Amino acid sequence: TLVSPEIIAKSSQESFLTQGRVAYELGRYAQATSFWQQAYQQQQKTGNTIEQVLILNYLSLSSQKQGNWQQGEQYITKSLKILESQPELKNNNLKVYAQSLNAKGRLQLGMGQAEVALSSWQQAEGIYQQAGDEIGKLGSQINQAQALQNLGLYRRAQKLLQEVAVKLNQQSDPTLKIAGLRGLGIGLQTTGNLNYAQEVLQQSLAISQQLNLSEETSNTLFSLGNIARALKQSETAISYYQQAATTTTQPLIQAEAQLNQLSLLIAESQWQQVNSLLPQIQTNITAVSAAPSRRSIYSQVNFAKSLVNLATQQDVSQKYRHQTPKLLNTAIKQARQLQDIKAESYAVGILGNLYEQQQQWSLGREYTLQALQLAQVVNDAHLTYQWQWQLGRLLAIEGDTTGAVASYSEAVNALESLRSDLVVTNLDTQFSFRESVEPVYRELVSLLLQPPGKQKVSQKNLLKARQTIESLQLAELNDFFREACLDVQPTNIDSIDRQAAVIYPIILRDRLEVIISLPGKPLAHYSTEIAQERLEAEIEHLRQTLAIRSRRQFYQPAQKLYEWLIRPALQDLTDSKIETLVFVPDGTLRNIPLAVLYDGESYLIEQYNIALTPGLQLLAPRPLETVELKTLAAGLTEERQGFTALDYVKVELEEIQNQINSTVLVDREFTQETLQAKIATSDFPIVHIATHGQFSSNLEDTFVLTWDSKININQLDSMLHQQTLQQDRAIELLVLSACETAVGDNRAALGLAGMAVRAGARSTLATLWSVNDQTTALLINNFYDQLLQPTASTTKTKALRDAQLSLINSTKYNH
Repeated sequence: TLVSPEIIAKSSQESFLTQGRVAYELGRYAQATSFWQQAYQQQQKTGNTIEQVLILNYLSLSSQKQGNWQQGEQYITKSLKILESQPELKNNNLKVYAQSLNAKGRLQLGMGQAEVALSSWQQAEGIYQQAGDEIGKLGSQINQAQALQNLGLYRRAQKLLQEVAVKLNQQSDPTLKIAGLRGLGIGLQTTGNLNYAQEVLQQSLAISQQLNLSEETSNTLFSLGNIARALKQSETAISYYQQAATTTTQPLIQAEAQLNQLSLLIAESQWQQVNSLLPQIQTNITAVSAAPSRRSIYSQVNFAKSLVNLATQQDVSQKYRHQTPKLLNTAIKQARQLQDIKAESYAVGILGNLYEQQQQWSLGREYTLQALQLAQVVNDAHLTYQWQWQLGRLLAIEGDTTGAVASYSEAVNALESLRSDLVVTNLDTQFSFRESVEPVYRELVSLLLQPPGKQKVSQKNLLKARQTIESLQLAELNDFFREACLDVQPTNIDSIDRQAAVIYPIILRDRLEVIISLPGKPLAHYSTEIAQERLEAEIEHLRQTLAIRSRRQFYQPAQKLYEWLIRPALQDLTDSKIETLVFVPDGTLRNIPLAVLYDGESYLIEQYNIALTPGLQLLAPRPLETVELKTLAAGLTEERQGFTALDYVKVELEEIQNQINSTVLVDREFTQETLQAKIATSDFPIVHIATHGQFSSNLEDTFVLTWDSKININQLDSMLHQQTLQQDRAIELLVLSACETAVGDNRAALGLAGMAVRAGARSTLATLWSVNDQTTALLINNFYDQLLQPTASTTKTKALRDAQLSLINSTKYNH
């Protein structure tokens, strides 16, 4: 709630405690601290111990907000020490004791101690229950879910939040229910469960609209806008922000909603709507800047940030752009008045960005360094990575490559430390993975692989570039899952296969870089100058012409990609007697079968075994285990849920049953429940699913079809992990036949990579697009024939290659 300065000034009529609460709600944390310190001194004189405990809790929270973790820890330790040394006082004030533990948990999580934070919140939950405070108890459980998510215990977090939802729906007090459901929705967003969060927030919205509570309605609409934005539903998000702005009477909430709307409109180049929104934002920004707070400062800075992004747009009114320096300088001044170091860092850093855009490099560097130092004072990794990245860009422009690499490296380190936080949209800084994270990694790789002058790239730089691109692959998958879900362990493939080479093609803005790891040798490297747009056009051309099937138009793009990716490495591959190429494909290269690269006479698959991995840090390569190869095979042959019949799937499954010890589920037998039961109760090294499915860069659009439903990636993950846990053995091979990547979706194969990683299978064989089901049946059956050959040289990649060659060399199917 916004309160005017006049109200705050009534110090003679209001207690320091109340004034501190008002200042805290307004985001004036230093002022709140000052009031509460005075209140604490008063209570020390009166000897009111429980009030002292309460104020110490508040002081800890305001210190946390200011990034002063050590001071916050001292306050909360003192609070708990008083209570725990006086059992009678503690037992008579259980809610205050629980509040102390909640504050302690917040501090611990903020300091990266998720495990002890979880313990504090569990203790708080028990005390709230003892005190009969159901809402306090549910709040502690929502907090616990956040700690569980930070620890990677996603299923436990999900289960806990579902239990909270049930209890909240049983609440009779509608206002508590509205706030509780909204808090739950935000908690679900934090744990990456956006669809469920949307559902819960809709429940909160319905109650507040029914009771005609406009401010509650506006707050929930704003949260729904954030969820829709995270789900990449731009039009829906804009609609929610518009409704939030018109429902509230508070200029600050109006400004925040309009600013989020503005950033989306800019991203989609909707200049007419941008022009009509700017004067409304200006009015609200003027109103909120009269009562400084962290939120009002962030609103001013976010407005300035959007105006910086608009600087090159001729369609947008010039008058607003000239206000940018004034907005930022006002924000900096107010942040200093409030002693809010985090807000000051944000404002100073964006001022540095403004000078960067204006090519005033020296001023840009000066303000960026100031912002960085401030961010480091409050140990804020979100801000630290942005200013290190910004500093790296400025140093690179000034020709200081060594300094630029150092800054970029620090930016990547900060991003790595934020892994669990980056899955949630950071609306304070208008976070976007594609715009605000991915370029940091790519620009660092570009610097590492482009030494000054004619120098050769050092092994140190090659190793670091390889590690950086693998880290990007991991970050992309985490962004895809909206979870920091993958533990990484660097692996050396040499120890697995002395005749395998690992190829890292890296798509940069102005060139294609390739790093090759050969057994027992230093990393090799070569570069081709080609604009990203041209390279991606050739990749898309290859995909489109391949899908036609009937003509050989794909030869031309397949040959071009061969020349860029493979030709420079041929001699090294020959000298090292390489038989298998393991690609770590980058960007749109994931959307094509690299087997089809063509040298003018033959395909790459005719020369080498070929495998793909999202990165050796993610999927450690292993040989095929010598176990009895039993298969659980499931598939659809009939038309279901709007998808066409797959006539040859029946043949495919029958042949598998003839070749290998199999349990087969066809059509009506192939339900989600039956599949889950079979996986849970049996030990199958191979799981083969022949059905329609889709891989997409959107988690919600990645699924496989069963008779009665669609199994999404999280459900499949859960099913397959049951077997891994119960049988203490990973699935050797997951086959996804007749699935496809989403057409026109450049990041669709992330869904395929994600399905592979999350399934916990050692290998995954999958189709990239809508395949011919007759030839797929032949290919799959031939693959199993090869896989079952009892020879020492049998590998999954060789079995697949032999199966592909059997079709390539046939007269009927030689595409």
